[in-house]
Amino acid sequence: MAKRTLDDVFNDDPLGLLEVSVTKSKKLSHYAIYYETFEELKSFIEANGREPDIEATNIHEAKLAARLSKLRSTPEALEALAPFDVEGLLGTKSTGEKKTELTIDDVLSSDLLADDDDIFNLKHVTVGTKSQTASADMATRKKCMDFDSFKPLFVRIQKELDEGTLETSGIKGIAEIQKGQAFILAGLIAYVAEMGEKHERRKGHHNARMRVVYSNGMESNLLLRSFGAALYKDKSARAIVPKDSGPLFVEEDSPLYKTGIVYVLRSKSEEPSIAKHREYLHKIGVTTSDVKKRVANAAKDATYLLADVEVVAEFTLYNMNLQATEKLLHAFFREAQADIQIPDRFGNMVKPKEWFFLPLSVIKEVVNILQNDDIRKYKYNSSDISIARIEESFK
Repeated sequence: MAKRTLDDVFNDDPLGLLEVSVTKSKKLSHYAIYYETFEELKSFIEANGREPDIEATNIHEAKLAARLSKLRSTPEALEALAPFDVEGLLGTKSTGEKKTELTIDDVLSSDLLADDDDIFNLKHVTVGTKSQTASADMATRKKCMDFDSFKPLFVRIQKELDEGTLETSGIKGIAEIQKGQAFILAGLIAYVAEMGEKHERRKGHHNARMRVVYSNGMESNLLLRSFGAALYKDKSARAIVPKDSGPLFVEEDSPLYKTGIVYVLRSKSEEPSIAKHREYLHKIGVTTSDVKKRVANAAKDATYLLADVEVVAEFTLYNMNLQATEKLLHAFFREAQADIQIPDRFGNMVKPKEWFFLPLSVIKEVVNILQNDDIRKYKYNSSDISIARIEESFK
């Protein structure tokens, strides 16, 4: 028998064993990338009410704009995404070409539907309330008609971010979302302009309708928890806070609104090392909820020294960032901070940081100064437990 060549082997393959194609898997990979990019683009447009801008300073937005342009110029992508492009984002929306399929009119006029029963009259079907409540909770996004009144605020926030007066920080939870607070979401500054009265939807879970204005001139009336979820999903989302932990006030002509409460507590612990300082040992904290409810389980929490507490003072804050206010008060009284170590219920040593050796009168004085935005003009003197103006302390 004559020796077979390589060409003979390839040409004599009746079972097609040597027919290997990588085109299919490669194509599927491309389709997956197209679809993932398309979904990301739709999410951006839904969140911002516009297409991404190639000239945007936000790198993520600029990349999305470039990908959108690429999809629109790639025939393979247009073909693959045509069934999903119902809004015509890529220009693949139906153009009204003649089709051979039956129309809805053809179906409705067909003898197949000849029946005494009206198919549009629902019977034996229980209509749930989920869709009804869903429509009520659905946030509407639209153009902000009074954006001119918010524009100076966005300009100021951006200016102070550039100068370093303001900075961004991680978001701890929905408790940080308050009226007058600003965030960075999807590359835009989002300002909480209004917040309705909080109501309890489920046990322990409160919600409220909000008005959020965005720096691109759009606004939405989404729910508090929906906005919190959006911030959580956006890994680049940040809260905008003062760099030096000072209070973040809203515009001077804005109506006063209740931001939260600064509370002062006194421990009822019978532990000798704590009880002997009872009149001067105070916990300073902040909350947006009822103080008495917050401390109801103090005896089980090492933060409260595993003992019941007495609420000795409450101060309502207006137009101020609650977390920044707490940080500023703690920093102001740093020299009076109590060095306490206490084992929690599991035996782990805990160092509560919100307890201070201070007379109640001094705390009240400083909170009043803080509310007048004069705190930077004063300092705490631990030597005589007093408050003095900074310029006077050098005389």
